[in-house]
Amino acid sequence: MLGAVHTLLGGLSLVLGAQIFLSTKGTRWHIRLGWAYVGSMFCVNVTALFIYRLTGAFNLFHAMAVFSLLMVVAGVCQVRFRSRLRRWLWRHYQYMSWSYVGLLAATANEAFVRIEVFKFLAAKSTTALPLIASILIVAVSGAIIFSRQRSLLARYGQADRPSSDERGNQIS
Repeated sequence: MLGAVHTLLGGLSLVLGAQIFLSTKGTRWHIRLGWAYVGSMFCVNVTALFIYRLTGAFNLFHAMAVFSLLMVVAGVCQVRFRSRLRRWLWRHYQYMSWSYVGLLAATANEAFVRIEVFKFLAAKSTTALPLIASILIVAVSGAIIFSRQRSLLARYGQADRPSSDERGNQIS
C-alpha cells in the first residue's frame, strides 16, 4: 500500500514538475503548481523513508530521498526569505530544477526494476543500463537547466535584486 501511494505521488510530482517547467514563471498558476509540487515531493520523499523492501535497512535510496527533500526545502526557503537573500532567484531555480532532475533519474531507475521491457533491456544489454540512463538524464537536464538559466533570470531577475529601505540603502 505504501509503495502504491509513493508511486502515485511520484507520478503527480512528475506531472506537476513538467507543468512548472513549461509554464510562465512568477504567475499565480506557477505559485499554485509550485506549492502542489512541494507538497507532493515532500510526501514522495517521506514515504520513501518508510520503504525498506530492498535491504531491510537505511540505504543509499533513503539518503537520496533525504537529499531530495533538502533540495525542495532549500528551494522554498529562497522564495520565503528572498528579501534577505542575494541571488535568491538563481538558487530557487537551481534547487527546484535539480530536485526535478533527481525525480526523473529515480523514476528511470524504478522503471528498470518494475517495467518488463526495461528489465529485459537491462538484462540483454548491460546491468549498468539504469546507471547509464540516470547519467544521461542528469547530463541532458543539466544542459537544459544551464542553457535556460540566463534567459529566465534576465526575464524574472527584477525580483532578484536586493531590497532597499526607505533611504535607498540595500538590505542584504
